[in-house]
Amino acid sequence: MNLRPYLTRRNILYAVAGVFLLTLIYLGIRPDTISVEAAPVVRGAFEETITEDGVTRIREKFTILAPVSGVLQRVTTHPGDEIRSGQPVATIRWDYLRPVQAPAGGRVLRVLREDAGPIEMGTPIMEIGDPGSLEIVLDLLSADAVRARPGDIVRIQRWGGHTALEGKVRLIEPHALTRVSALGVEEQRVNALIDITSPPEEWSTLGDNFRVECTLILTREDNALKIPSGAVFREGDDWGVFYIDDDVARKQRVEILARNPEEVMIDDSLEEGTQVIVYPGDQIQDGVPVEPIE
Repeated sequence: MNLRPYLTRRNILYAVAGVFLLTLIYLGIRPDTISVEAAPVVRGAFEETITEDGVTRIREKFTILAPVSGVLQRVTTHPGDEIRSGQPVATIRWDYLRPVQAPAGGRVLRVLREDAGPIEMGTPIMEIGDPGSLEIVLDLLSADAVRARPGDIVRIQRWGGHTALEGKVRLIEPHALTRVSALGVEEQRVNALIDITSPPEEWSTLGDNFRVECTLILTREDNALKIPSGAVFREGDDWGVFYIDDDVARKQRVEILARNPEEVMIDDSLEEGTQVIVYPGDQIQDGVPVEPIE
């Protein structure tokens, strides 16, 4: 077959122009490439945690009361002083000078009445306690409290030291209290009592009623498949992610097995090393060209 009549210069120009036009049409209808933040699916240690503020509390505190009505002599015992069980800590003039003795050894925590003068029976004079019996009261939402168990490990942070302390849940109190949040919402809160298990010399500067931040570890998995928590989004009643396949976004449903504020542990819906899109916006849809930000 002789193709020469068909290969005229005009026909070649028409063909080139046609290809150019089709290219322009394709470029015009093709979505723009969207730059996205991406992170890989990885395997490693995963912890499901709850982080809440807590307050230190000396487990056994004693309030020393005036045993009789009379005239209190000026109290010379001061906060921080060490005292022995039975040691006189104040004196009241009744029909005679009557010493007020400490019921237990420890340190003076607070002096509630220091000045001399008349005093009624039962008036608090001071509080004493043993700083070595310090515990932490952790305020949990009731929905979180039912998932915690005695023996759970706790990391104690933001207490003023350079390193985190270790603790352990001793008790989840069986009664919830109604408290109002900073946003004015009523919440059911439960106290979890935490024992500090780090050596006492590491937290000797902690005192009664100090604020701390506690991270309670509910579960730990050493070989978990995990992704950033910002990569997952609601897909009806399920959870979904966008992953990158040949520079195109693809939607994938996943099952969340556990989560913490930074990461989620997922099932094997995605392979290790797959790049997922973190914080996908409304522009990200299945099939949209994407380019990870370097």
